[in-house]
Amino acid sequence: MPSENDTVDVAAAERALREKQADLEQRLGRFSAIPERGSNLGFGKRIGDGTIEAVDRLNQIGVGTRLESRLERVERALEKVEDGTYGTCDVCGDAIDPRRLKVAPESTVCVACPLPAR
Repeated sequence: MPSENDTVDVAAAERALREKQADLEQRLGRFSAIPERGSNLGFGKRIGDGTIEAVDRLNQIGVGTRLESRLERVERALEKVEDGTYGTCDVCGDAIDPRRLKVAPESTVCVACPLPAR
């Protein structure tokens, strides 16, 4: 008899993935929103005046890139739910450990396989 750790609750995974998708889309929306008029910060005339602003912008770009990457993984996992291949590794075709899917429902590869290049 299979234990709870040996099976994948696809419906629960889909709900979790849809919640993650909505959250990531909302968080990404903040990055793509047009700044309010007059809210742009200048970098100043002296060396170092804009350092904080420049570092902050670089951090925002990095966060945005990571959010986009996470959203792509979530959307790929949702595609797999829709086409009936959820829980199957995209690289080798073997089953992904249900414990991995429980912790990270957006997983589309098993732990033995590297993530496919983008």
